[in-house]
Amino acid sequence: VHVYYNGTDQREKAMVLRSKMKRQFPWMRFYEPKDRPIGPHPLPMWEADFASYDNRLFWGEVCDFIKEEHEELSVLVHPHSVDGDYADHTKNAFWVGDVLELQIQGWRR
Repeated sequence: VHVYYNGTDQREKAMVLRSKMKRQFPWMRFYEPKDRPIGPHPLPMWEADFASYDNRLFWGEVCDFIKEEHEELSVLVHPHSVDGDYADHTKNAFWVGDVLELQIQGWRR
């Protein structure tokens, strides 16, 4: 899960969503916010993952929660599948809010 923000107001909303998700999904692993674009991500963001393969069963529940709570934030949810990073960030990706252009042109397809 990548929750993107741009500016102080959106960062605040992103941190509120982070807190809600931590309460709703305590089994998820949450990483520190990145207040600048990093890697393929065009905006600052915070990230969380499903922590283990067994938690893949909660994909729908997590996506439904994000759909309800994202406000105007862009959120990318992607698996870590055997299809590879490119597929996971494109055809296997689930977006809520605006779909952002990731910097993945050089990734193997």
